[in-house]
Amino acid sequence: MVNNVKLFISPNKTVELKANLTTIITENEFQDTIINSNHENNNFKTYTLTEPLPERMTVIEVIKFWCKWYDADINQETILYKFNLNISNRKKIKKLTISELKLLHIVKLMLMPESRIIIKEPLQNITIETKHTIINLLNELSHYNTIITLTNHTEEALLVSKYCYRLNKNSFKPVELSNDEYEDDASPQTETQNHLSRQQIRRLTVKTNEKVMFLDPIDIDYLEGQDGKVMIHVGDEQYIHDTTLQNIEKLIIPYGFYRCHRSYIINLQKVSEIISWSKNSYSIRLNTSKDTLIPLSRQKASDIEQFFNIH
Repeated sequence: MVNNVKLFISPNKTVELKANLTTIITENEFQDTIINSNHENNNFKTYTLTEPLPERMTVIEVIKFWCKWYDADINQETILYKFNLNISNRKKIKKLTISELKLLHIVKLMLMPESRIIIKEPLQNITIETKHTIINLLNELSHYNTIITLTNHTEEALLVSKYCYRLNKNSFKPVELSNDEYEDDASPQTETQNHLSRQQIRRLTVKTNEKVMFLDPIDIDYLEGQDGKVMIHVGDEQYIHDTTLQNIEKLIIPYGFYRCHRSYIINLQKVSEIISWSKNSYSIRLNTSKDTLIPLSRQKASDIEQFFNIH
């Protein structure tokens, strides 16, 4: 059951959310403002999943303590298996990886009797496998809790929930996601394959710091639509192109790129893996210095599989 909740996005401003699992994309400064405002003025418990734990205790000892403290009638072996902590159950807290620590913190959230929870950067700095586990656990938690996650990464937000919002200094608005109308406009298979085919490379012109730069499309990792403009990702650098993703799509698609999502265009040369999180949730892993994950809409997944001859 979905319960509407009010969330403070600043000490004096609230918004109403209508989903049990919501993600908010915003910079760290605004994340801290949300946490502090709701800690003081609202019924939310806030977590960074980095809170200190007793370093000399083992994983299983901490779980046993929490089960007793919160009077949770649940089998501890079941918890270890469900949270992929069975291998590290005898490890001391001080020797756990970031991925293991975040999973252990999620165990605590599952055992606690809280109903409104804010979590900061749940998918940051963890392995692909741990992301998969945490996404599933957050969805399960949201069946009987209101969960709000905060992140500065659009691609991670879209993995957690389809109910995403972007917060900046001047606005709080929903992030547009792929919809059936958009997917129905997709070209027929033969035309799609023509778009996917690689042709002669040319330069893409962008302006930055009052200078004109010429980017070779082969160097571009992916393009992201954001607030009516395009963020071009090249290695560790980002360039803003003052146009829409739809306009730049007409220029870039014939040169080895593909629009895998309403908000993303990827360089097909950079694709290293297709990840299925669930029946209707996919990502593309790019072979870049940041090991980037890009959302892949369900109906686009079949096009990518056909292009790479995946059966």
